[in-house]
Amino acid sequence: MEYDPYDSSGTDDDVPPSHQNRAIRGPHPTGNGRNTCPFPYPRQQNNDMEKEIHRLERKAYTSVLRAFKAQADAISWEKENLITDLRRELRLSDDEHRELLTIVNSDEVTQRIR
Repeated sequence: MEYDPYDSSGTDDDVPPSHQNRAIRGPHPTGNGRNTCPFPYPRQQNNDMEKEIHRLERKAYTSVLRAFKAQADAISWEKENLITDLRRELRLSDDEHRELLTIVNSDEVTQRIR
């Protein structure tokens, strides 16, 4: 499509795009073609982020277990199902569940409440 000078209002939104759906990998370049980030994100940084996310997932799961333990020694079937769903959603293995449950059951603060 051709543009005549009289078709333009003088703004950039009248200018046709200079490129069509170019696939860009990594950080998005600025208008000058250079990356906004001087270096690509290293895998180590992503790995550290995954570890931090899993640490938060474990902490959240432990907090729920502590709250349920503080409410009552016996856990209802509804809460048991909720714990199972939460464990799956937070990507905790059976071994991690047992480890965290042992920690919660031996927690002095929770024992004083009960």
